[in-house]
Formats: sequence, structure tokens, C-alpha cells
Amino acid sequence: MRKTSKWTIKADLKWCRNCNIPLLSPKCDLCGDVGGKIHASPPLDARPAFERDIQRIRKSIAEEFDDWKIAFMLIPKRKVVLLNKITYVDQADEVIVDGWTIGHCYYDPIKSRWRFKPVAEGCARIIEFNRGYWAQIKNSKVNLWEKIPISDIKRGEIPQEDGKFTAIANRAGSSIAVAVREGDYLKVIKVWRPQKSHRKDIKSTIDDAINGNRSQITRMEKRAIAFIREVKERIGKPTVVSFSGGKDSLATLLLTLEALGSIPIMFNDTGIEMPETVNYVKQVADEYELKLIEASAGDAFWKSFEVYGPPARDYRWCCKICKLVPIATTMKKQFPNGSLNLVGQRRYESIARSRSPSVWKNKWVPGVIGASPIMDWTALHVWLYLMWKKAKANPLYHIGFDRIGCWLCPSCEIAEFKLVEEIHPSLWSKWERKLSSWAKSKGFPEEWVKYGFWRWQKIPGDQLKLANKIGLQISINEYKLQRAPTKILKVKGFEPCAGSYTIEGILDTNIDIKKVSAIAPIIGEVKAQTNLALVVIKSEKGEAIINSTGRISVTSNNENSAESLFSEALKIISRSLYCTLCGSCINTCPTGAISLNKIPKVNIKKCIRCGKCQEACPASSYIGKLLVSQLKLAGSKP
Repeated sequence: MRKTSKWTIKADLKWCRNCNIPLLSPKCDLCGDVGGKIHASPPLDARPAFERDIQRIRKSIAEEFDDWKIAFMLIPKRKVVLLNKITYVDQADEVIVDGWTIGHCYYDPIKSRWRFKPVAEGCARIIEFNRGYWAQIKNSKVNLWEKIPISDIKRGEIPQEDGKFTAIANRAGSSIAVAVREGDYLKVIKVWRPQKSHRKDIKSTIDDAINGNRSQITRMEKRAIAFIREVKERIGKPTVVSFSGGKDSLATLLLTLEALGSIPIMFNDTGIEMPETVNYVKQVADEYELKLIEASAGDAFWKSFEVYGPPARDYRWCCKICKLVPIATTMKKQFPNGSLNLVGQRRYESIARSRSPSVWKNKWVPGVIGASPIMDWTALHVWLYLMWKKAKANPLYHIGFDRIGCWLCPSCEIAEFKLVEEIHPSLWSKWERKLSSWAKSKGFPEEWVKYGFWRWQKIPGDQLKLANKIGLQISINEYKLQRAPTKILKVKGFEPCAGSYTIEGILDTNIDIKKVSAIAPIIGEVKAQTNLALVVIKSEKGEAIINSTGRISVTSNNENSAESLFSEALKIISRSLYCTLCGSCINTCPTGAISLNKIPKVNIKKCIRCGKCQEACPASSYIGKLLVSQLKLAGSKP
């Protein structure tokens, strides 16, 4: 999980020190006591660790400290363990035991395995147990990045292998730092104030957690049911539950069944869903005897890959083509007068969603109003509710997946891809071959595929550090622009005479003037001159001339207008070259001015030039914007 900015919210979860369970509200139903703070990072969207998670964490501890006994001492049997996602170079969680984070379990993409780094509480317990790797020094404190000579260690157990973690204790025996072996030294990589262990010898189970939170679970269910009924009455449209097969949509479905009774569910098959998810959705529909509305992208992803290349976190053409378009098309057909879609969306999932209201309109799915009855729930709320209701969740959660979605989504971490490869090797092999072939065609090294750098256009800082560690030099602009199937070979701007400004550019491809002419009315009056193999577009901003050879010339009365019109022309050209007939333009056009018959065509009499089709089109939104980025690098500003 990777955040682009800092969290400003944190879930108000507590921990009962008497019963050793997490609390959704301050008071424990089992003992009546008020819980204390959970020592973990925001947003604290914690979830219970399942058996597969426990096995993975214990194994990572045992491998890090060469000691299976310390693994069971840190993660004992019959204790509730929570996992809280944190930012790392790959998938990582804070491991919470007894209400305290004892360490970070994270996937190391270089070593291709899970590792465990103890933090203050974990180090305190390692020192208390005198197990694993630990070292007591003669001083009361150490400094960050200090190198402690191994010869100065008072007592302890030091790893023989460089890079392994070691808990550092001061002369009083308190945990003060964690270090790694580096030759004849222990290099300090994190320091804190002296801390003793807060370990509790109190057993607990998930059933205890459910019983300790029963009154709060009941209250939050009642609030969610009231929300659903109120929104349903206020919106007054046919209602459907958007069901992805994940835990959040399952909780939303159960709440809706309580609030409204039997109701249709809508599932969008992107064509790259896990087989287990597709089967699970059908099982849920059968079990609850619900009408299943299926939207389907078919093989749109694989066809579009040939045009767009791999999707990325900042180049998510797949969401429009494989999610938004089939959903919009299906909902328009099923509910021509609009609908209310109940969605399992939560504010603790991402910073963007933390700012979302509980009821909203989606501009990409016209006529649909979305609403989430669980917006204020954490993952722990969801899981305790599902367990309380004895609902069967998607089996993928219990074999190691934290999230449910497209199995090759660029938002996934390498650890998740390894899990996909483990259970569906043929699926992953197909994708890896596609990636490798594309990377080779662009001149990218094999590390671009192996370490998942394809998941970004603009490689972020932590990934650049990873690249440096493996000796890979990355040019950010080169990687970004290489995704575009078309390039601008040359561009220049000049003032041919007073009161006018001209921009000229040349693309590395020929242009179909007929296709451009069919789409161009959305930005101005069009005149195709077939004998000269060019099209002239006149708008309020100026005049654009597009030649079949790839030459573009724009003239306006000022530089800003010329740049804006040039950008619009590039997007029109992108649509003409790379339209995949996805239908996004038809779904978003408010006047029905667009038709699709091998190519998109604009009805001049109906078009109001609102620009919505241009914004919705994946070719315009992604390839067009990449071309505009090339203009910026060339010294222009569009």
C-alpha cells in the first residue's frame, strides 16, 4: 500500500486490557471496562490476521532470527492478532499483539520473501525472552545510524549474516533501538525512548472479540439500515447493490437485505477477475436467491493492451475500459431512468475515499447515484460484522489475499502477484509473457517486469531507491513517454506576424483524415480537403490544420489559445488512431450525438460541444495526455 500524502484521520479503535481484545467503541461488553489506545499508525484500518497470515508472520520471524521458538513467543496461540497496512516499498503490515505493534511484516522484492522487522515493543519482548537476535550495550542510549562495534556488546545473541535485524537494549535492559548486522558492526536504523515489554498472558479469540463488541456491532448495523432506508426513500429510484465479491460489498449486501429485503446485485466481470471471485459471486446470488445483473468487459483488456500497453497506477486506462464502460452500458440498459447503487466504500481505504461523501454522483456512470452505508467502518468493523452474521466471505481472503479485485491490477504489490502466480501459474505466465514482449519492444530491461516498475508512468521515490539498489538507472520522462504508441517528432511555436501565434508539430505516424473529420466537430467547424489530404478545424480559439502525413499546424491570436487548441487536436487525433469502440463516448454524451460504426461519428446537429466525450474517451484521456506531456517537454505549455 502506498499513500501519496499523509493521513489526516485515524480510526478510534481501542483495546481492552482485561480481555485482550480490540474494541470498536470505548467500552467492552465482556468486562465493562474502558479500553485503552491501540499503538499503531493511521488510518488504523486494521483487520484480523487469519491462519494463513499467522503462518506467514511466524515464518518471517523464524527466518529473520533463525529461531522458531521466538516466532511462537511473539505470535502465541490463542491471541487476537491484528494487521494494519503501512507504506513500504511493497506490501507491509504492522503486526498488533496485546494492543501494541510488535513489528512490521513486509515483502522484500529483492530477496523475494517476507521479512519481519521488530519495532520498540517487539524488541522489548525479544530482549525479555532472551531469544532471537538481541544485544545489550554499556550505554543508556544510541544515535540513529550509529555503528556499534560488536566487540562492545555487553551480552546478547548476534546474527552471523549481514542485514539481519537485532534488538538493542541499553544498560538497564530496556529496548532502545533496532539495528542490522554490517560487517563487524551493528548499524542502528531506528531509535526510540527506553521501553519495557507490555506483554499480557491473557488468551483471547475472535469469538471473544465479537462478544466484547456485540452492542456496538448491533448499533452500527441499525445506523446503516436506517441510512439505506432514508437514502432509498429520498432518491426514489430502483436500487441495486454493487457486488464485487469482496468483504465490503458483502457487508453492504447483508445490511441491504435487512433494510429492504430481496434486491438485485450487480457484478462487473472485468475479464481479469480471479476465477474464485467469479464463482463466489454466483454462489452468493444463489444462496440468497437474488437476481444477478452481470456487466462484462469480455476480452476488452487484452485487446486494449495492444493499443495502450500495460496499465499503471497513474495510467489506469483499464478502469475506464474494463469497469466504467461496461457498468455504464449495463446500468443504462437495465435502468434507463437512473438507479441508486449501494456500494461497499469506506473512508479508511484510501486518502481519496476519506474525502468522499456517503452519497455521490459518478460522472462516468450517468444516471447512477452511489451511496455507502459503511463509509465510516474500518476493516475490523466489517470483519467482526461478517463473523457475527456467520457470513461466508470470498475464499481468497483465507489463502492470503488482503484485497479482492483484478489479479493483475497495477495497484497490487509484488507480494500479491507472487500469490497469484502460486495459485494460478497459467494466468500469471500469460501476463508475464505479454509484459516481457512489450518491455522488449520498448527497450526496457527485464527488471522492469521482474520488479514491477511497469506499475507506474512516473516512478515514485521508493521505487527509484529500489531500482538503484539493483543497479538499474531509470529516466522518469523516458519511461513515461515510451508508453505512448505515437510520438511527436518535432514541435515549435512562433509569431509569424503581429497579433497571431502559430504552433507546428509532426507526429511519427500517418493520420486518417476521414476518421478525424468524423470526430472533430466536437471542437469546431470542420472542412475536409481530401484532394490535399488534410482537414481544417475552425473554433473560437483559432484554426487547426491536420495533414494525413502527421503534420499539425495551429494558429490563434494568442499563445495560450494556440496551445489549448493544439492539445485538443492531439486528443482528437488520438481518438481517431486508437479508438477501440468501447462506447464510453456514447454513454456520456448528453444529447446522443455520437454513433459507433467501425469509427465514432459526431452528429453536427446534435453536438453541443460540451467536451464530455473527449474527457470520457480512454484514448483521449491517456494517449492524448501523453502526447500533451511531450509538448511540455518540448518547451510548450498545453
